[in-house]
Amino acid sequence: MSLLSIFAAARESPKRVGLITATAQYTFADLAALSSDRANTLYRFPAPLLLQPSIDLESMLWLYAASAMGTTFLALHTRATAGEQAAVTALAGARSAPTLGEEATDSRAEPSDRPVSHPDQAYCLMQTSGSSGSPKLVELSRRAVLASAAASQSNLGLLDDERWLLCLPLAHVAGLSILVRMLAARRMVVLFDPGEAGLLARAADLGRQMHEHRVTLVSLVPSVLERLLREGVRPPRSLRAVLVGGAGCSEEMAVRARRAGFPILTSYGLTETGSQIVARRYSERDLPLPGRSGCVSSGHPLPGVELKLVGETIALKTPALFSGYFGRTATPLDAEGWFITSDRGLIGPEGELYVLGRNDTVIVTGGEKVSPEEVERVLRKIPAIREACVFGVPCAEFGSSIVAVVTAATSGPEIDLELLFAQLGEELARFKLPRAFALAKVLPVTASGKLDRQACRDRFGPGLVSILAARGGHAAKGQVP
Repeated sequence: MSLLSIFAAARESPKRVGLITATAQYTFADLAALSSDRANTLYRFPAPLLLQPSIDLESMLWLYAASAMGTTFLALHTRATAGEQAAVTALAGARSAPTLGEEATDSRAEPSDRPVSHPDQAYCLMQTSGSSGSPKLVELSRRAVLASAAASQSNLGLLDDERWLLCLPLAHVAGLSILVRMLAARRMVVLFDPGEAGLLARAADLGRQMHEHRVTLVSLVPSVLERLLREGVRPPRSLRAVLVGGAGCSEEMAVRARRAGFPILTSYGLTETGSQIVARRYSERDLPLPGRSGCVSSGHPLPGVELKLVGETIALKTPALFSGYFGRTATPLDAEGWFITSDRGLIGPEGELYVLGRNDTVIVTGGEKVSPEEVERVLRKIPAIREACVFGVPCAEFGSSIVAVVTAATSGPEIDLELLFAQLGEELARFKLPRAFALAKVLPVTASGKLDRQACRDRFGPGLVSILAARGGHAAKGQVP
């Protein structure tokens, strides 16, 4: 499929710039020349290619080469532990990239002359986790990733001088999909590697990069957008859309972003759908976001996407749907061909989707089901609180007790933990109220800036259990480092 070939891109648009790094820019002809040796080493490569791509030129060249050669690759996060790497590579039978120059003796033909891969061939394997936390590998076909790219373009359109800033990990579908969209469209990717500091710590640098390279599109998670707003970053005039996904965007953040001039397009997607399948219409990017049940709209289904609710659970059909979980024979679809997600939602009067939270994060306490995302949304509306993470801890009497870890807003009144119970009680039923609070300087996040709920539970949970035990399970407060 020539749309995924850097060599086809070089033939069609040799002088067009395809990539900008921190130090240089490269045309599609340059990128094809630099990818050629890597492509040769992948000729007849016998197993899925293991990559741990950083946001840098070297990683992009391997991804270009694998895409052109039809070599299925497993994209593993750069921060994966040795144990995590061993588990997923054993599951996939993946092998590390060969050394340049060690190509097979019959592999010297130009990569662009090699046979075209079948559309249903696996393009990549990407890690995701179920409610049990055990690793699963999502298999996305070449047909699926191109369908995802086409659906996105149908909403956003395409400028001649399109420049999509890539700052999300390439081991996440939100990051990889940017490479796919821009390669297929023969347009430019601008790399921003946050390094070990992470995106949250380098928000000001991210803002400067958007201005310096006249970025037109960028994909962000809400916490990074929040940091840009807090740093006082203003968008460049060139920026025509900010795709926000990966977690819920609060109504308050949406209002502040609009006032600051950020044209945000909320979206919803999964690894299993090759990125977004629902997004706000591009024509609505400067309008206020509608809200329901404390959530803002994630937008409308993209072309070819069907949505329905099974109870409150989101079910979908899309041409971008994955082929299945690698190594598992069971179909991921129900008898009618619907993929049943782990997410809960509402569908509004205009067909827009509101994502309420995940089924696998629901806390069962005293026989009642509580969505931690709902409690977090109410907590973040309190002026003294900047961020919140809500989860359950073991409780002999109720099965689980709801607890919350919060961080203080930089401006606003000091947090009075006793007062929080009263404030939350105005919007939440009594069984939804946290039984213990802890103050923290910062909450753990993933490399892309999303709240890491499991890490938060691991770090703060034992201290909150102790606080509850000391108070006999009654409402309590504590200070957790």
